[in-house]
Formats: sequence, structure tokens, C-alpha cells
Amino acid sequence: MTPSPAPVVAFFDIDETLVAMKSPFAMLRHRLREQGDLDGSAYRAMADPLRRFAAEGGAPAEVSAMFYRGVAGVAWDELLHQGRDWYARLRGRGVPFVDATLRELRHHQRQGHLTVAVSGAWAASLRPMTEDLGIDLVLCTEPEVDAAGLLTGRIARAMFGPAKGAAVRDVLAARGASAGECFAYADDPSDLDMLRLVGRPTVVGDHPVLAGMAAEHGWRVLSNALVPGTERIPV
Repeated sequence: MTPSPAPVVAFFDIDETLVAMKSPFAMLRHRLREQGDLDGSAYRAMADPLRRFAAEGGAPAEVSAMFYRGVAGVAWDELLHQGRDWYARLRGRGVPFVDATLRELRHHQRQGHLTVAVSGAWAASLRPMTEDLGIDLVLCTEPEVDAAGLLTGRIARAMFGPAKGAAVRDVLAARGASAGECFAYADDPSDLDMLRLVGRPTVVGDHPVLAGMAAEHGWRVLSNALVPGTERIPV
């Protein structure tokens, strides 16, 4: 009997790679607006310190930790429900997908490749989006939830930097895939652990560090222009 060919896996970072936003922040803005924050002041009070910290060089994992401390005590099931409501409304207006990356995703799906989201975002904003897109597997940051179903403000599993590399290795091993035949798409230097593990890495956008790596190693580079008729959602 002829052995089945090894599967091909395409790994995708999500925020700023496949969609032009930081999805947990976009969802948080929606949540607060539904609670009466019509002028955005409550959102700014939470988001501004995180923006400043990130601008001063705070690592993505540290920004994420600050974000989760800000939602301590909220019911996780409530956030999952609000995430679906947020995405349904966004879908009606037009999701700001990155055009070239979305085309790559659809190409991989037509080829029968396994598609995997590897994201620092949380399932509350990722799950409705990845289900809509038909992505096969989602590996993401997971908040710690107590026995009552409330967020503790801590992170159970962070999906940044080396953790993304470890997640990619686990999928490759579990699926029996050859890393050299697999793909990865990402926009930020924190994604280098993931990009370096596959034979066909692709940089999305124009980050100077990744642009330099792409030029040095011959990696593909895609434009981060959006699907026509949509606009990036700022933090």
C-alpha cells in the first residue's frame, strides 16, 4: 500500500497579519459601548496605559498581562457570548481582513492544507472569526478562569514568542508533517520563532526587522493592504 503523503500545514498569526486590528481591544470597545460607554472614556481609561506601555517598548506578552488584569472578575462565558455579538456586527459592516493574507488562506484551504491560527489574542475574539473563515485549529492565549467561571486576571497560557514556536512544533509532530513543506504567515518580530520553524515563511507588511530577515533569507513578503471597502480598526 502506498503511504499517504505527509500533511501540509499553514500557520497564521491573526491580528495585524490576517485582520487589521488588535481583536481583543476591538471587542473590549464593543463590550464597554454596550454597557453605556458611548463617549469611549471608559475604553480609553483602560486602553491608554496599555498603548503607552507598548509604545515604550513593552513586550506583547507584558501588554497582554496588563490587559487581562483589567478584565479580572468578568465571567468568561459572558465574554465568549459578547465576542460573537461583536463579530456579527463587524461582519455586517465589513471585517478589515488583509487582502493578500486572506487570499493565501483560501489557497491553502483549496489545496486541502491544514490551517492553524497561532495567536496572542483570546478565544473570545478569535473563535467567531476563525469559525467564519473555516480555520481548522486555533492555538491562542488562554485566560485563567476560577471555579465560578470568572477571569482571575492571570494568564493560563500565553501564546507569544517562543510559545508560538513550541505550538508549531507540537502541531508538526502530532500531524506527522514535514516542517520544510509547511507555511507560516506573520507580521511582527515576536513571531520569528514560528516563522523560522517552517520551510516557507511569509512576512506580512513592512516591519523593518522582518523586512531585513526576509531580504537576508529570501522569505516572501506580502502587502498588508486591506480588502477593498474596509478600514483598519485602531486600538
